[in-house]
Amino acid sequence: MVKRQHKFISLVLCVMLVCSVLFTCAVSSASAASGDVVYVKINKSWNPVYCYAWTDGGASNGSWPGSQMTCVDSVNKIYSYTMNGNYAKVIFNNGQSGGGDDKQTTDLTFPGNGQLYDMATQTWSAYSSGSGDSTNPATQPATQPATQPATQPATNPSGSGKTVYLNNTAGWTNPYCYTWTNGSSDQNSNFPGKAMTSVGEGVWMYSGSDNFANCIFSNNSADQTANLTATDGYIYDNTTKQWSVYDTSPIRVTSFSADPSSEVYAGMDVALSAQATSTGGTVTYKFSVAPASGTATAITGWISSGTATWTPSATGAYTITVDFADTSGNTNSRTISLNVLSDSGVAKPIIKKVSPANGSYIQTGRNQTVSVTAAGGNTGTNLLFYKYVVTDPSGNKNTPYYTLNSTYTFQANRQGTYTVDVFVQASDNTTVSKSYTYTSAGTVPSTTAEPTVTAPPATTVQPTTVQPTTVQPTTVQPTTVQPTNVDPVTYEKGDVDRNGVINIKDATYLQKCVAEYSEFQDVTLELGDIYVDNIISVRDATELQRIIAYRDAA
Repeated sequence: MVKRQHKFISLVLCVMLVCSVLFTCAVSSASAASGDVVYVKINKSWNPVYCYAWTDGGASNGSWPGSQMTCVDSVNKIYSYTMNGNYAKVIFNNGQSGGGDDKQTTDLTFPGNGQLYDMATQTWSAYSSGSGDSTNPATQPATQPATQPATQPATNPSGSGKTVYLNNTAGWTNPYCYTWTNGSSDQNSNFPGKAMTSVGEGVWMYSGSDNFANCIFSNNSADQTANLTATDGYIYDNTTKQWSVYDTSPIRVTSFSADPSSEVYAGMDVALSAQATSTGGTVTYKFSVAPASGTATAITGWISSGTATWTPSATGAYTITVDFADTSGNTNSRTISLNVLSDSGVAKPIIKKVSPANGSYIQTGRNQTVSVTAAGGNTGTNLLFYKYVVTDPSGNKNTPYYTLNSTYTFQANRQGTYTVDVFVQASDNTTVSKSYTYTSAGTVPSTTAEPTVTAPPATTVQPTTVQPTTVQPTTVQPTTVQPTNVDPVTYEKGDVDRNGVINIKDATYLQKCVAEYSEFQDVTLELGDIYVDNIISVRDATELQRIIAYRDAA
């Protein structure tokens, strides 16, 4: 019996060994070989994006976080990475440590060359646009002498063929563009392609007579980019490795972004930022929002600053629009689509807003309270824990501990920049954090650098219209405005121009102070701080307008 049992066990072990070999072969067949390309479509505001690749018990593509990926489609947020070895697994991440699905994906088994992982659906599929095609014919070594290209500028306009641009922030001395679609039979020349044409301000252009699909930019074959998907009218930055629309209108839009751009929840502050330059004078901005089915409503009027905050009150799909105008009458616009979610049942913690807002002024020598609005944490005990790390202008930090308090008070004893890192943790130890900076000063200081827009057009920038019949007083009643001693003369709160009269001129003066006009910076904190929260903001200017309208209607 004993011998028979040993034979049976041996037979079982042999069968298991064969199965193990077959399973190993099956896994190996799905692993990445050197030169294979993997893609990811991100649904978070990661920049840059990294790919960490490895095989269990084997090699990896480097230490964490791996290798930086190349953006091949800025509109759809698709990135690529070419494997430098044979790996079976990958993790896509934002380059930070600490884990969490806000910083990295889970361990993923790589299904093979040319596959794209969609972080929103958590599924793999074939990426078919051609970017990063491993059959790309541009394989000549960088040291190989290039065929002398034509030196005449391309003459065909965008729309007849395809035109791409290079933002030469890396300082290349001789930019070239190599293009192709399927192979060497339809390339624009032998690698490195053809010389690009300077259009000024560090921007270079190449126009092809055919509607090519792919391109590589290089410094005459040196410092070449990865294989890129070519989109007509787009510009590629050879430092950030990002595509964007190249705007050639009189008002050229250089950026428009929303933070966050994904995982936006109802009640969350979304920071909007836009920037443009113009050949026709000063640029002003106007932000608006429209739901998927409905009319647009204004977020701001025409303002000199290209920043605004939008707080959605309901879930759904929205389109954010920023309109641009200059003093010569030129206009332009851009849009961003955002999907607002409900935080009901969300397990991870969510920071919706923090007050004071990022970048606010606080007064030196006074206590400052930071208030956090958070959600999520629907797991375990369903509690949220808060921690506040305050760094003063000298670099000194407090000793923080987690607490159930959503507010934290500190004293700004020094003038300069205070940084407050806010941490919110769920009961399962999942943690999110955001960093906020505040400028501590005796009064609202003059800006040390001129703002991008120094004066709005008089015909387009108007103070907000307040109808006396519809605007009701909120927390500040006209009868409660008390005089405050400032300097040797006594002025009423709200008399920011200190002429002894409170009227719409004071509200306009306060608006321009908030917009950082250099000639409107002598507002004393005690007179302009209508909300009495130790900062001067657009809320104070709006409240002062309401007080004036209510008083005039009485």
